[in-house]
Amino acid sequence: MKQNSLLDQLRRVLSILLNLVVVRMEPIAIRMSWEAVGEQTLTFYTENSNLFSAAVCLLVAVCQLWALLSGRALPRWVKRLKFIAACCLTLTFLTVVFVLAPYYPDEGGVVFLLTESSMLYHHLLNPVLVFVSFVFLEREPRLPARNIPLALVPTAIYGSIALWANYQRLWTGPYPFLLVYEQTPRQTVLWCACILAGNLICAALVWWLGGNSRKRR
Repeated sequence: MKQNSLLDQLRRVLSILLNLVVVRMEPIAIRMSWEAVGEQTLTFYTENSNLFSAAVCLLVAVCQLWALLSGRALPRWVKRLKFIAACCLTLTFLTVVFVLAPYYPDEGGVVFLLTESSMLYHHLLNPVLVFVSFVFLEREPRLPARNIPLALVPTAIYGSIALWANYQRLWTGPYPFLLVYEQTPRQTVLWCACILAGNLICAALVWWLGGNSRKRR
């Protein structure tokens, strides 16, 4: 029992550290994004999901410190937010590697998209740190499986706004699959279905890897 208690405390300390690293890196990354594309920064799913995740990481760090001092568990609603953030950034990473990289082979492809400027933080470091902290360090309290579909909410909201803005010609992209006037309606529907399905599969995997499927003793 003592070993478990010490292990829990170590996990909380490491969780605090990793979450604070994300919080520290996000101002650096978002400044780079703003310097590169200005106000268009806020049209990207990547930047919005990273800003959301940084805010959640700050909340988790504060709550983990409180849990460490009080001996109580991380509030379930806070872990639920971290789960959603982890799913958003995991989706970002997988989309970069398997969807966006093939569009930019002449610019360095996946290496360019994972290492250049703010993309080093937003496409690689932040997703990895948020995923690792959620899966390995924030395993309690467990989340019921009914939380899995909640991970689709940010993606659905962003997608709805982005598609409407592209249809109204207020935005151009910023992703190739949002260019509604350069593809057929069927292609747009298929892209939406594939991304949401991938998001759901990703969420289920993150939920499972986080130990949430374990039976209570």
